[in-house]
Amino acid sequence: MVEEQQKRVEEHTSRIVEEIDRSMRKMKGEAYRCAATCCDNETYSIQRVQNCVKNCNSSLDEAQEYAREELERVQNRLQRCVMDCNDRIKDAAGPNPSQRDVEKYSEIFDQCVKKCVDHYCDTLPILQKTMKNVLSEKKYLRSHK
Repeated sequence: MVEEQQKRVEEHTSRIVEEIDRSMRKMKGEAYRCAATCCDNETYSIQRVQNCVKNCNSSLDEAQEYAREELERVQNRLQRCVMDCNDRIKDAAGPNPSQRDVEKYSEIFDQCVKKCVDHYCDTLPILQKTMKNVLSEKKYLRSHK
């Protein structure tokens, strides 16, 4: 049962990462083209090329860091929820549970984890929408500096 939930988490997470990546591709292309222009300038010193490339990538780096932090925040919430399920089961089962109790609590744990994963999966589309909005604002701000 827990393996099934893990697979759901991986599939949903993969989908949002793919979608966010797609929404950042124009920004990536702009950053790479900008960096290429820096490298094409033969009059620039090494330091000036490095600063130019760094400047080209700054908005992209910020956007990628934002996306990583947001996804990590939601994943941490899922982890805490599963840990809470585990703690509750340990508290309820006591130090020496019988085999029957182990089976009963195992089922309760699975149900609890499923609720955590359900909430996580329900949260991802909202997170995706918010992230896309923020990233489009970042793109807007960058192109109008």
